[in-house]
Amino acid sequence: MAAKILMVGSIMMDLILQMERVPDPSESVLGDSYKNAGGGKGSNSAVAASRVGADVAVYCTLGQDANGEALKGMLEAEGMDTDYIQLVEGQSTGMAVILLEESGMNRIIIYKGANDATAPDALAGAFAKAPQAVMMQLEIPLETNIAALEMAREKGIITCLDAGPAQDYPLEKMKGLTILSPNETETKALVGILPVDEDTCLEASRKLIERAHCQYVVLKMGDKGSYIYGEGIQEMVPPYTVDCVDPTAAGDAFTGALVKMYVETGDILAAAKYANAVGGLACTKLGAQPSLPTAEEVDAFLAKQ
Repeated sequence: MAAKILMVGSIMMDLILQMERVPDPSESVLGDSYKNAGGGKGSNSAVAASRVGADVAVYCTLGQDANGEALKGMLEAEGMDTDYIQLVEGQSTGMAVILLEESGMNRIIIYKGANDATAPDALAGAFAKAPQAVMMQLEIPLETNIAALEMAREKGIITCLDAGPAQDYPLEKMKGLTILSPNETETKALVGILPVDEDTCLEASRKLIERAHCQYVVLKMGDKGSYIYGEGIQEMVPPYTVDCVDPTAAGDAFTGALVKMYVETGDILAAAKYANAVGGLACTKLGAQPSLPTAEEVDAFLAKQ
């Protein structure tokens, strides 16, 4: 049976600007191309989970504008439950501006917009759909994440907090998570340690568990793979080799796949191995949601490893 997941979090329209390199201060450069695509950490994770077979519902807020209508339509086309998407008049739909260099390096500027209006008021209705797991991120108000965590804990539901974008978030108010998953820069912002090897991963993970009292820390380590700590596990899970075109949303893809597989298997290491493949494949195409692989694509990729 497919994992039932509720995403409580962000949704944005991405503006992807491709160029040879970003300009220096006071410099102009000629760009190569630009395009729009669905994005936002929450929405990306939701689409990633859905494409690898999860049954996903979303709880998020859009502006009553053209981008909002387009993004809602994109999620509906993915087959997701959009009953708890709000389109709010007077709010602008969130946007992420992505500067993408030919080398594959990206820089992202986030405008949260309507995501800041994501209130906890209707969460009880979303939880009435009996999800098995809840995914959260840091692009919506803290009070909404706290409310979602509390409802999930009352119902014994798996919870995952993707700790991005990087900030010193009050993890003490999010105690009892099943999975806390920052990347390297997010880890440094939270505990002052940049994880670069197994020793620094272990040190950082211990501090994260001290702050959040979570069951597992899952560090997203980019081209180093992922690192799992908790319940007697402290292990680096190696990455898969891919030709990287655009790393945008690779971490979000990892999170969606991780939660889906953990719900279905209860095995955090097996889930991380699968999620490494999904995150890797997301790097091989341009854009956030356009790059997210299907279950068939992941299976075909793993069969060749």
